[in-house]
Amino acid sequence: MATNPQIPPSASENPTVSSVLRTVLLCDWADSTHLIDTLGDARAVGLMQKHDQFVRDTLLLTQGRLIDKADGILALFERPIQALDFALRYQQQMRVWGSEYQQPIQARIGIHVGDVMTWENQPDQIAAGAKPLEVEGFAKPVAARLMSLAMPGQILLSGMAQSLAQRAQLELGERGQKLRWILHGRYNFKGVPAPMLVHEVGNAEFSPLRAPPSTQKAWKEVPLWRRPPVLALEALLTTGLIGGFIWSTFQSTPAIAFYERDWVVMGDVQNLSREKLFNDSLNTAMRVGLEQSAYVNVISDAQEEEALKRMQREGKGIDRQTGAELALREGAKALVLPTLTEVGGHLRITAEVIDPNTGVTVYTESADAKNADAVLPAIDSVLEKLRTRLGEPISLVDEKSKPLEQVTTPSIEALRAYTMGQEAKKNRRFIEARNLNMTALKLDPDFALAYVAVGTLDYIENDYKNADRNWKIAESKRDRLTLREAMWLDVTSNVFSPPGIMLPKWKALAAMYPDEYLAYYNFAFFSYLDNLEYQKGLDFLKPAYTARNPKEAGAYYLKGLLSLALNDANGAKAAFEKYRTLDPTGYNADHAAVYAVQRDYAAALKLLGEQDSSGTKAPTLFQEEAKLTYAVDSGRWTEAYKELDTLRQIAKSEAADMVPIYEGMQLSLRSYAPDGNFASDLKSHIAETERHLLKQDHPADRKSNLFSLLAAGVMAANTGNLEVAGKVKKLAQAEALQSGQPILKSMAICLDAEILLEQGDAKKAVILLNGHINKDNELYYARAVRMRALQADGQDKAALQEAEWLIANRGLAYIESNNKSLWKPSNLIESNLAILTAADIESRLGLTDQAEKRNKEFLAVWPGKEAQKIARQHTPSL
Repeated sequence: MATNPQIPPSASENPTVSSVLRTVLLCDWADSTHLIDTLGDARAVGLMQKHDQFVRDTLLLTQGRLIDKADGILALFERPIQALDFALRYQQQMRVWGSEYQQPIQARIGIHVGDVMTWENQPDQIAAGAKPLEVEGFAKPVAARLMSLAMPGQILLSGMAQSLAQRAQLELGERGQKLRWILHGRYNFKGVPAPMLVHEVGNAEFSPLRAPPSTQKAWKEVPLWRRPPVLALEALLTTGLIGGFIWSTFQSTPAIAFYERDWVVMGDVQNLSREKLFNDSLNTAMRVGLEQSAYVNVISDAQEEEALKRMQREGKGIDRQTGAELALREGAKALVLPTLTEVGGHLRITAEVIDPNTGVTVYTESADAKNADAVLPAIDSVLEKLRTRLGEPISLVDEKSKPLEQVTTPSIEALRAYTMGQEAKKNRRFIEARNLNMTALKLDPDFALAYVAVGTLDYIENDYKNADRNWKIAESKRDRLTLREAMWLDVTSNVFSPPGIMLPKWKALAAMYPDEYLAYYNFAFFSYLDNLEYQKGLDFLKPAYTARNPKEAGAYYLKGLLSLALNDANGAKAAFEKYRTLDPTGYNADHAAVYAVQRDYAAALKLLGEQDSSGTKAPTLFQEEAKLTYAVDSGRWTEAYKELDTLRQIAKSEAADMVPIYEGMQLSLRSYAPDGNFASDLKSHIAETERHLLKQDHPADRKSNLFSLLAAGVMAANTGNLEVAGKVKKLAQAEALQSGQPILKSMAICLDAEILLEQGDAKKAVILLNGHINKDNELYYARAVRMRALQADGQDKAALQEAEWLIANRGLAYIESNNKSLWKPSNLIESNLAILTAADIESRLGLTDQAEKRNKEFLAVWPGKEAQKIARQHTPSL
């Protein structure tokens, strides 16, 4: 009698099956076969080992359980936020490996919440190849469908998973604040009876953030009105036969929570008409029209271009899909997408307002034009409706806006020429830009914006007279400018005015249009350049540190400049390093100055050598100027003179306006150790500067020549030539003091004080300087003059305090702008001589050890015999 074989008890017992609600995550590598083939077996195995270790560690961190793995994974989590946390970390690590292996390594991830059936396998089954935990249930294929639908690098969630995860978003900390949550609509999945909402979660910098394309196993549900029979009907409706009825039936209701100062992206006008003349011009018209609003912030075209570069779509147009993605990346609430079509013999301008989160058109406004001449009024009508639909009070729309025909031009041809000119200027094709703008002016001699553009080109080319002339013409046609452009003209045409007139205009522009980032930058820049107010400039600059600012790199550069002027070397270094991450090929001489201030000249020269000066005027001048200052600062006088000779030679061929500046610099160095020809050379320089001053009537030129003249007067006084110093004072002081220019006023007071010191009236010099320093905006050099005046007046303790200030504020000595840095070498000399002055005073005060320490410090920073000789002339006690 046959008997049945013995069946192991573990195999004969049915395992316990549990039904639990879990979050299912499925992940699959994109193009894994190609990746392995590219890497080769050995490198691929190494990558998979890293992958498996990372998965184990990350599941432990996020409290997940691994069910299965190959080149992807199946994992279970208690909560959707844990699954999302894992998915975000996983995608980030994929990018790291992609960079390491120099191959695109991406994964698709799907997350769903649902009931699953689970059971544990027995040890002998696991030993035979079974998984420790088996998982089945409807949630598993749904997650698989989401995963297969996802694009590489994309995380897709079902509606329930998204809802629960978003509620717990705060648990992700700062990462959660950077996430974008997007609804891509309803999708039908093969084998799933009802359509499901599909959501995406990701970081705007890396995730696709766009609807995945339909596949054979997952396809997007098409609404009734988008299906082919109805689309055919809509084509008929656009002819105007029954448009009003359909429009009232199908118009969407507003669904964007838009508030004052929220941002919009302006898409490119889609020109479906036969009039190709509109291709460029209507983009300008739409932007000018919408930018009149003080309620809506429009992302600038420069910012859009920067964003498109980051999206690797440089040069591409901004259509619905690209515009929605761009809006999500830049934090805009809406995309405005204009279209020009021909309907029933008329031109129709239509503007859609699109919710970038869903890609859905929230509402549409349109207006008809009988012919090309009526298109701009039609755009006015459309934009007025859009602005009110976005929530702007109608009173503001009426008050702040002018018709586009008035603020641009009624000539579409002129508008197109202007638009092309602006594009040429942006790409530094200045001759082409000028010709196009002049063409625009021939077509419309009253086109104020074109005059502003030509004036700006004059300014770029240092033709200040013609810049003023064109800006004045634009001012005479002020009623042809929007309020925004008129305010821009106000500040632009006042760049040569005293800072007390100019700076409030930049402040007003920023207050009226907070998205005008150049207003913050220019207020800070001219506070530094002209007003000698560094903290106020730095404080006002703060709103410009944002990715929304297309010139964000420049804002960080200026932050570094101002921080160094305030003696914050660490803050300056951090700001300059941030600048280099945003613009790695830019100008960096001031960054190098951070190291020079700390006397690390090797590091400064290394950084200077990394500079890419392509596209700048006289690029070698920047580097040679820096080398000159390092030579002066370290007491290498022979080398400094050689650098100045080099600078003069370069300037003669590349920047003629700098030749007198370098001649003044050379004289300032010689004034510390006058040779036999110094007095006559100085007189010749003063006579030449006076001749230039008499023939120059432009404020910028007069300011430069007045400073040079005052500086020459200071040199004369310092070398005992009171006759020449007095002549300069008589010639230049009154105009300088009344100019409203702090740089000129401070230098004029320094000249007066130097003359008083040479006359032996130290007390009067102290009184003069005490009334100036900390009450006006003074030059660094003014503190050096006061130090000497206090010392000569016997006020040793006060003089010592001033010397210590000069030593501590070397950043300002390097960074201060004083007539194209003419006086920078003198600043640096004074910062070093202040060490000797401090030693001299400490010796008299009985602080022998401290005085000895100071003397050793000076000998270390100015070690050469030539430097020591010059030092002894100014501090005999050395």
